[in-house]
Amino acid sequence: MTTQPTSFEFCPIGVVETPFEDSAEAPRQGCIEEVRGTVVLAEAYVPGVEGLEPGDELDVLWVADRADRDVLEARGRGVFTTRSPARPNPICVTRCTVRAVSDDRRRVDIVGVDMFDGSPVLDLKAPMR
Repeated sequence: MTTQPTSFEFCPIGVVETPFEDSAEAPRQGCIEEVRGTVVLAEAYVPGVEGLEPGDELDVLWVADRADRDVLEARGRGVFTTRSPARPNPICVTRCTVRAVSDDRRRVDIVGVDMFDGSPVLDLKAPMR
């Protein structure tokens, strides 16, 4: 059976605010440094954070929208063996810890960010247990 490539369209649920403007500023992994950031949700997705509490771990799925999408090798290895944001589909996952959720639930303050300021957020997921 031959599988045809399928195209998907994703709609970001919000953006992330961080202190990083370029790759020289950002840590290689969010867990390396305890840098704070904020996920700012679009109004339609606010009900999705119901029950989220400070101290909860959260996987932030985001798009490295400024990454090079033509890269297939990174640091002498195939890009699929790395967590590099430079890849054909620059979908990234960063494990963060929730610091606070705003009263209107549109802003989720997190620690452990490694994404650029303004990066689109595709999803927030509780980590596998």
